[in-house]
Amino acid sequence: MAYLALYRAWRPQKFDEVVGQESTVKALQNALKEGKLTHAYLFTGPRGTGKTSIAKIVAKAVNCENLDSGEPCNNCSACQDINNGNFMDVIEIDAASNRSVDEMRDLKEKVRILPAQGKEKVYIIDEVHMLTPEAFNTLLKTLEEPPARVRFILATTEAHKIPATIRSRCQIYNFRRLTGDEIVSRLKQVAAADGVEIADEALQLISRRANGGLRDALSMLDQIYSYKGKKITKQDVLEVLGIVDDLFLAQLMERVFAWDTGAIIRMIGEVLNSGKEAQQLAREASLYLRDLMLYNVLGEDAEFSVVTEESLQAVKQQSKIKMENIFEALKIMTEAADKLRFSDGNKYLLEISLLEIASITNAKGETTQSNQPAILRNKDIKTAVKPNKDENRDALWNRILQGVKEQKVPTHALLCQAKPLGIKENVLYIGFKKGFKFHKERMEENANRELVEKVVKELLNKEIQIQFIFLDEDQYNDIVAKKAIEFFGEDIVEIKN
Repeated sequence: MAYLALYRAWRPQKFDEVVGQESTVKALQNALKEGKLTHAYLFTGPRGTGKTSIAKIVAKAVNCENLDSGEPCNNCSACQDINNGNFMDVIEIDAASNRSVDEMRDLKEKVRILPAQGKEKVYIIDEVHMLTPEAFNTLLKTLEEPPARVRFILATTEAHKIPATIRSRCQIYNFRRLTGDEIVSRLKQVAAADGVEIADEALQLISRRANGGLRDALSMLDQIYSYKGKKITKQDVLEVLGIVDDLFLAQLMERVFAWDTGAIIRMIGEVLNSGKEAQQLAREASLYLRDLMLYNVLGEDAEFSVVTEESLQAVKQQSKIKMENIFEALKIMTEAADKLRFSDGNKYLLEISLLEIASITNAKGETTQSNQPAILRNKDIKTAVKPNKDENRDALWNRILQGVKEQKVPTHALLCQAKPLGIKENVLYIGFKKGFKFHKERMEENANRELVEKVVKELLNKEIQIQFIFLDEDQYNDIVAKKAIEFFGEDIVEIKN
């Protein structure tokens, strides 16, 4: 027999097997017992919370030959055929792929045909919000004048997209996200039935990542089973799901709030080199910042997404950060996680976002480049670049980098990946390797370019324009071949009062 995924194997077959959704289950059972089931229902709520499972239980109940207190027997031929997907009068429609007016017109014609196998026909239309406006209008006509012995159960994760005319023809039940305890309880039941030993902290981690969806939690457990077998620890869950633990997140954000640029870059590099994805790390950092914000408001009564006892002490210390700064940091990190889905500069976008957060928290660390002021006076520049042309060039470039860092850390992080080429006719050429396309494009934005020009002007006491080029482009090769650029020398940095 083919392997059945856990979320399918553990799909509830009766109302008393449903996890959560107590009010919905009670109302439907009472309606079945009293013969007051209406012709159309709209089930709304997050994914994986039981909408289609309960719809199938209702379909069994109206066709069951031995209904007992609103509960299907699961033994009669109708119940068994519905469980096996072989019942002709229970029709499941995925509105995401059958969304046109033609499909709804076809339904309108077929709905008038009497049930062929059972007592009633039940149409379950999943993701109903995906129907086109024309398809909704056609469905509306059917709901307005429903044939006898036909039920409609519409399910959606986006209730706001359902037209009011459709909603007004349905009884609406809102499905809630399951609590962490409810999910953990079911996961323990599943693990025990399969003879799997799983640590409580591993169950808690899966529960938090499921975000209230039992189907997602079971899918994750299924994935971990395949990798680790019969004994599962928290570390196993972290490895399989590609996430980092809360203690690492606490340490990373501690370095961010301390403006420890070197540690931030090193920690990101280490975690990405271990196989984690930048987008997932950004998402985890967002959840940590969300927990930090909640702790600021609710204290230890907050329901955390990623924070555990191991990282709670760090959260208490970091909660001293101003609330507006935490909120701004959360906004930056959330936007980064969204952008990382489409970016090819994953590592660099993540670094820049964390450094931008560092710059707004007003928790500067000591500069790691030099003990000298970020922007030197004219006489200091002459002294610093005196020895030879290479030292002269490197010293000036370091002063530029320091000056930019003092103004804006994210711009400094971008500029660090470039190297100075030289100055010709009051134009400073700065080169990037082809692999740093993202950095070059960001530096070409007006705000970043103007910041560099401002720093260079303060250092050299004259207007200098900035041009960014790729090191391996024809433009750069032509410049080098014709010796059009005078590389940094003492003549370039000499200041005339």
